[in-house]
Amino acid sequence: MQQKKFLFQAIGTILLIWLVVFSIRSWAGSKKITAVRLQQEIEEAAFADWSEGAGSASEAKIREESLREIATLTNRLDFQEREKNREARASEKFFRLLSSQERNLFIDLTVAESMNQFMQALDQMPPAERKRFVKRGLAEIEKGKTEEDMQRTKELGEDVMAKIAEEGMRAYFEKSSSDTKLDLAPLMESMNEVMQGLRGNRFGPPQ
Repeated sequence: MQQKKFLFQAIGTILLIWLVVFSIRSWAGSKKITAVRLQQEIEEAAFADWSEGAGSASEAKIREESLREIATLTNRLDFQEREKNREARASEKFFRLLSSQERNLFIDLTVAESMNQFMQALDQMPPAERKRFVKRGLAEIEKGKTEEDMQRTKELGEDVMAKIAEEGMRAYFEKSSSDTKLDLAPLMESMNEVMQGLRGNRFGPPQ
């Protein structure tokens, strides 16, 4: 039972990290990529809405090339630009236009990379800075911002949440130290409460 509780709390922490905080510097290249640049790339790609059904194979190939370019730019956003992109919701709007297969590909291209970098960055933070990060995350929860972001993600589908959680747990267990896991414990507990309120039950393996 305790192990299941810990696994669920880890899922919650990773979702919080992916959807809300992202308070790290760029670890993905020296050339700065801005939220405006990313939004321009998305607009130029002009994706049609395939959320209810995909088009032809030739169209899918062209879209995949653009999707990979957008994913590369997304991975190179630093903290400030990630925050701007999150506030503008450009990537969220783009994600809603993708087919189920494209969504899975985009998550594969972006989530694992971001998670790995994030966990490594947390481990390299001085303990005091890591604790400040946790405090900011708790403040996001208290203000209700976390629940709002989680609700929008839930609307994209349970499979999306599950895939993000899967990648997040992998990075959490493989890339973070025991000290980092310990420091993140308050976020785990708070995210647990958010998820229970959002869904009426725990998001995780059956009890």
